[in-house]
Amino acid sequence: MKIGTDIVEIRRISLSESFLKGILSPNEFLLLARSVDKPSFVAGRFAAKEAFLKAMGTGLSGPRMNALDVVYGENGSPELVYEGRRYAVSIAHDGGYATAVALIEE
Repeated sequence: MKIGTDIVEIRRISLSESFLKGILSPNEFLLLARSVDKPSFVAGRFAAKEAFLKAMGTGLSGPRMNALDVVYGENGSPELVYEGRRYAVSIAHDGGYATAVALIEE
């Protein structure tokens, strides 16, 4: 089992098109359009993907973030999808920060 974690200061998140295209999957762009708090949404996704890449052991030299898709599972909790496989992630927001933990079970 491998675990990764990340924390993001929400105010540092850019909503520029170029930044978002590098971070979000096409599915996440649809979710972003419905989001009430777009910076928090993006920060949570960024933290989840960074945590997953850390758990993989690749960091940012691994898959591109926009190739990773954070979706909602059957019970409404987030899951990360990469190459057709689902991974457990947990995302939390508090006090201007978004944090995430990702788990890769081998």
